[in-house]
This record gives sequence, structure tokens and C-alpha cells, in this order.
Amino acid sequence: MNKNKGEKMPFIAIRKIKNQKGGIRMETNPEFKKTIRDQAWDYKTKNEYEDVTVRQQPYVHMHYRHIFDERDFDIYDPRYTRLKSSDWEAFRDPKKFWYTTYVNNRKKMAEEVENGFVYAQQLGVIKNLSPQWAEALKDLYTPLRHLEYGENVQMQHVIRYALGSAIEQCATYQAYDKTGRAQWITQWALNMQEHHGDYLAHGKEVLMNEPAFQPLRRYVEEILVTEDWAEVLVAENLTLDLLLGNLMYQKLNQEAVKQGDTHLSILNLVIMKQMDWHRDWAFSLFKQLAHDHAESRWDYLKSLGYEEWEGDYRWGRILSDPRETPEETLSNAEIIQEWVEKWYPKAFEATLALAPLFEKHGIQINLAEILKNIEEESIIPVYQKYKLPFKEYEIAFN
Repeated sequence: MNKNKGEKMPFIAIRKIKNQKGGIRMETNPEFKKTIRDQAWDYKTKNEYEDVTVRQQPYVHMHYRHIFDERDFDIYDPRYTRLKSSDWEAFRDPKKFWYTTYVNNRKKMAEEVENGFVYAQQLGVIKNLSPQWAEALKDLYTPLRHLEYGENVQMQHVIRYALGSAIEQCATYQAYDKTGRAQWITQWALNMQEHHGDYLAHGKEVLMNEPAFQPLRRYVEEILVTEDWAEVLVAENLTLDLLLGNLMYQKLNQEAVKQGDTHLSILNLVIMKQMDWHRDWAFSLFKQLAHDHAESRWDYLKSLGYEEWEGDYRWGRILSDPRETPEETLSNAEIIQEWVEKWYPKAFEATLALAPLFEKHGIQINLAEILKNIEEESIIPVYQKYKLPFKEYEIAFN
């Protein structure tokens, strides 16, 4: 029999069928079954999102090998993270975003932001803000554009090294969002500059030299040198963004409303819509990985016929044998917990370090209590929902 590439492989299904008299007859019907590499989805749940998303990354038949990494790894290689998976293509975005649906959704958000800016200017909201509030935002809010852009840069590291087309796609759109937020904050600052002095240069100066911002700057710089792409997601989506994001884009909005500042509050409302999705897709991914009991980082590639491909240099026939890399001994759940316990205290302390700036500008909040409130209302419930381990942060009160 000819077994051409992509050809359906026939097999015989034998069924027992009862007749009207209670007897049994045997019936054989030829059926066809696709190999796992040809079937990118379960046909019962097939949809447009999966059609255009899954199985885009080549794992077995590589066209070329990159030479810019000192490690002898493939373009899509399971050794770029400590986590293991029995199927890197199993993850699905809760929103099922693909390019067209993502762009249409974000176009509506952009229109909300642009309209909010226009209305604020037409109604005189910006020029009538109190000088004290304008100065507070100059110190507290403007530097966020640099932090957002820094997180965007390392999200591109995730895009490059993540396994699984759906995972890479979510990271791509999140990087777009963070670039967009940096640009929106820049546009907001330019609007403020028309009435309240320099913002952009001042914001950079605050980031570089204000002691209260140095822990956040250090945190983002540490993310930038984190190699494990999955750990980067923990450091951003599962820790810092939950704390700093909820503080600056949600809690600060309560103060903005008191000040009549719709120019800022509408922007923050839109940003929180983005951040809700960033939280949901990342937690969905880590829930899946925490409950994946793959024994080896090579399980998925082996299921694709990784070892059977003749001439496959990856099994020591030409170049180094990847199996020489020691297997991770901890479970996925243990590794994720290790990362959360590494990054969450740092994120808490870095965000808490902003307290002197709130006090300097007379914003009457107890930042430590606000962060604990965020933890109780917006962080612990999410970890519980997705059944991921979480240890409350207590050091701030010692």
C-alpha cells in the first residue's frame, strides 16, 4: 500500500449488530483514521479559532537550525522552560482570539480611549484639574509607560521561545497590548503637558532617579534577564500585573473620580479590560500545566514520531543528543509554586515602595492596606479559582 504524506490510513472496524430475532451478525466497515500530526483538532469541537491557530510551530521536520544561541537547542525546543507538557498544543485561549477577532476587539478599545481624550479636552476637564492632582500624576502615573514597555520587550522573549502556537499567540497579543498602553500613557501625558508642564521628560527622570520607583525599575530589569519563558509569564501576569495593575489602573481611579478626572479614569477602565484577559489566559495556561503529569520534557515530541524520523540529528545521529540534558525532578505544580514564591514578594515590596510618593502628594491612602485588600479581593480568589498554590505576603507588616 502506498502511504503518501497526508494520506488517510485505512483500518477495518468490526461491529457486532443484533438482528430482530436476537441473533448477532458481524459487520466490517472500512474506516479511516488520521495520524496525530495531520489532525490538528478534535472535529467535534472544531472552530475557526482552532483552524487558524493550532499546529503552526514545526517540531519534527525543521527547515533550518538557528545558530545565534550558544545552547545546542532547536528553534522550538522543550528545554527553553523547566515545565513539561504531554501536549504543548492543547492550550486554548479563553477568549479564542486570533488576529481578526483580536484586532476588531482592540479597535473598539482604542476608540473608547480616543473618544475619552477628545471629550476631556472639549469639556475642559484637563485644564481644570487641580495643580496638586496634576503633579501627583506626573510623578506616579507617567513613569508607568516605561515599565509597560519593558514588560513588552520580555514578552517578545516569550513569543520567541514558547512552545505551543496558542500560547505564543496569546503572548504576541499581550505584547501588542503593553506597547499600546505605553503609547496611550504617552498620549495622555502629551495632553496633560498642554496645561500642566512637562510630563514625558519628568517621567523618565522619576523612573531613573526617584528612590520610590527604583524597586519597580529593578523588578522589570530582572524580568528582562529571565531566560525561562514560562517564568517570565509568572513574573508578569501572575504577580506584578495583579498588584501594580490593580493599584494604578483600578484603585487610583477612585481618586481620579473624586478629582473629576475623566481623562484618566476612562483610560484606566479600558486598560483594565486588557488586563482581565492577560490574567485569564495566563492562569488558564498554568492551571493546565500544573495538572499535566508528563514524565519527560520529550513526551509530546515523542508522540509526534520524534524518534522514528530517519536522519533526525536530534537523537545523536549527527549533533548532540538532547537527552543528555537532565530532566527536571520537580513537578510542574512545584515549579510554578517556586516561581510565585520567588516573584510575588518582590512585586509586593516594589509596589509598596511607591508609598512615599502617595504621601508626598497628599493622596490619603494606606498603601500597605490597599495592597492587602487587592490581595484578598483580586489575587487570592483567582489563585483559588484556578487551583494554583499561593502564599499570602506578610513581610510588609513586620
